[in-house]
Amino acid sequence: MANFCLKLHGAATLALLTFTSGCSSLSVPETLAKKTSLSARDSTTRSVVSQQSPSNCLRIDPFTKGVDKAIRAATLSQSAKSKQDWELVGSSWVQAIGAMQAVSPDSPKRAFAQKKVIEYLQYLDVALQKASTATSLLPFPSFDNPIFDDQLLLYLSYISAVGQPDVLIVGSSRALVGIDPQQLQQALAAQGKGNLKVFNFGVNGGTAQIVDFQLRQLLKSEQLPRLILWADGVRAFNSGRPDRTYNSMVASGGYQRLMAGERPTLPQNATETTETCEDLPGTSLSNISPQPLQPANRSALAMATSGQGRTGVRFEATSYSVPTPDEKLVLTQLDESTAPSRLTMARNITGYSSWAIKANGFLPLDIRFDPRSYYQKKPRVSGRYDADYQPFNLAGQQAIALNSVKAMAKQQQIPLVFVNLPLNQDYLDSVRRLREQQFQQMMQKQAGDGLVFIDMGRQWPNRNEYFSDPSHLNRYGAAAVANQLANNPQIPWPQPR
Repeated sequence: MANFCLKLHGAATLALLTFTSGCSSLSVPETLAKKTSLSARDSTTRSVVSQQSPSNCLRIDPFTKGVDKAIRAATLSQSAKSKQDWELVGSSWVQAIGAMQAVSPDSPKRAFAQKKVIEYLQYLDVALQKASTATSLLPFPSFDNPIFDDQLLLYLSYISAVGQPDVLIVGSSRALVGIDPQQLQQALAAQGKGNLKVFNFGVNGGTAQIVDFQLRQLLKSEQLPRLILWADGVRAFNSGRPDRTYNSMVASGGYQRLMAGERPTLPQNATETTETCEDLPGTSLSNISPQPLQPANRSALAMATSGQGRTGVRFEATSYSVPTPDEKLVLTQLDESTAPSRLTMARNITGYSSWAIKANGFLPLDIRFDPRSYYQKKPRVSGRYDADYQPFNLAGQQAIALNSVKAMAKQQQIPLVFVNLPLNQDYLDSVRRLREQQFQQMMQKQAGDGLVFIDMGRQWPNRNEYFSDPSHLNRYGAAAVANQLANNPQIPWPQPR
């Protein structure tokens, strides 16, 4: 098995290799365990097949494969327009990276191959940036909420890949960034509660009506979890203000089609398997390009095999826009205790990007709340003038939605847990503290009869390092919340299957 010994990009490459759904035997070497579990008969059979079918499974050294994949990526980039096109370009760069990393440490090509890994990672970053800004066609009508559309697409794909989650997190953007599913899974496993699957279906602007719509109308019973973890706060239950997110969704084409009986689904692929080896004649150096290469592509292809560009890589296309630091998704390199690396959002990014959302639906924010710098950029708005609180009413349509969710959960025999997420002390002025008290009283009355209420609103009022802004947690706070919940005896976690 190849050693991922390049310290700068070793962990990153491991993470990037998961970008593709199908990998060859060269990009993902067989493990020793698999090799030893094969019988002698199987080994003989594979040997015979390899000898008798050379056209189906050619032997090729990893360096040559890496060059082939790099050429393919550069070729595809010339005509890439859609999100799917750029994802395919990225997939080819990932395969090129994997092949170059597989070059043996004893090979004289190793040092050169490692330099190409660094270059290919740069190219991959550009492809990912282009994919994040390119348009993508949804397989179902839009609900006029980009984050909701992407989260729904991801959730349906998650179910198709690994099955329905044991725990589903719902709520607004505070939930989306406020509970880390992976950390919750690990903490539950450490408590001896098994390997539960957790997905975060938080939605920017989500209210009680949005959660009610998600759980009662959008998802089928077989798509529901075994436990609902609703994470939010008082703003999601204020019926005094217009629910713009819900009203926009009700007016969308996706909602109208759903009401007409057309539920969002994903296309079914008849072939879900891939060959364990590759038929490489179609991707040989002499036969890779189906069309003439553009000048920019010729230069990029030359870099795939030459020593040029070893210190500065520019992907050979001046038309590629380079995002500013505030807009760019960065590849965060973690230390050994938290590897592998992951895509996350850069500091000071404005708004949310679904590209930064992890495979489990969670949006990790790295920024740490600093009141001094924060209020230099944004005004300090008191609760008295905050449109999220004025006018204020806890007895309207949002309360009706809460009761509907409770009734559904009881009927489906799904435990419902509501978590009032932490707020920073800078947020809790006299008006907001009063509203928090009123909300807590309401939820305490609602508790019981299938609903568990956990109040964490004032858990860490002075822990600025846990917040990205006064009312939203960052990834450190999200991990801390997950750990607290995993140890909370009030929550009836599902039994391991």
